[in-house]
Amino acid sequence: MRHQKNRLMELRTGAQKQSNVVRNLMTSLVTHGTITTTPKRAKVLKSHADSFFAGLVSLYNNNEATHAKREAIRITRSILYTDEAGKKVLNDLVPNWIQSNKKTGFVMDLKLGARAGDACEKVLVRII
Repeated sequence: MRHQKNRLMELRTGAQKQSNVVRNLMTSLVTHGTITTTPKRAKVLKSHADSFFAGLVSLYNNNEATHAKREAIRITRSILYTDEAGKKVLNDLVPNWIQSNKKTGFVMDLKLGARAGDACEKVLVRII
């Protein structure tokens, strides 16, 4: 039986490898601003990235500054692999989203067409 299992959000890489793939994609997305990947990985990445960034923004909006900063550092270190990516999120991205009063829609995806080698669809994922 299905029982609310969303198979569209699975990457079929195994439990540990799936979290590593998503964390690598998130780190690359934050570091470079845009990445090109397959549609299924883009869908999973967009879901995880939007919930991650929305959690950070709501953390800053609902708590005092020192407590929020400490918790945000802990959360970004648990998701992102590099400290440079974490600093970029906390110092550049989140303050801009708080000023613009943004609560969702931090990541967008654009279809690019087929890849030359194997004709797999390509999707560009970009931080807004």
